[in-house]
Amino acid sequence: MTAEFATVLPAVMVVALLLLSLVRLVGVSIGCQDAASAAARAAIASGDETDPSSAARAVVGKGVAVNINMTERQVTVVTRCPVIPDPGGVLPTVVEGKAVGVLS
Repeated sequence: MTAEFATVLPAVMVVALLLLSLVRLVGVSIGCQDAASAAARAAIASGDETDPSSAARAVVGKGVAVNINMTERQVTVVTRCPVIPDPGGVLPTVVEGKAVGVLS
């Protein structure tokens, strides 16, 4: 029984580590999308060229990169959030969130 456990343990550890990395990736992805939505909402609410990236940073922190494109009728916000890389390098190290708002 000990020999079987010793052969299965590394596989179980790899699967557990991959699952924990996926949970982290999903959490950061949701936060990054929320940051893009908050920045788009702030840009629409202000109605002018003020910097809505502070709203995105309030949601996810200082590590977020915010790209804002404002036209006459539309605001597009793309946020890029870093993710702690997994040991195998399988998962992405940066996720994006995108939100579009229409100015009225």
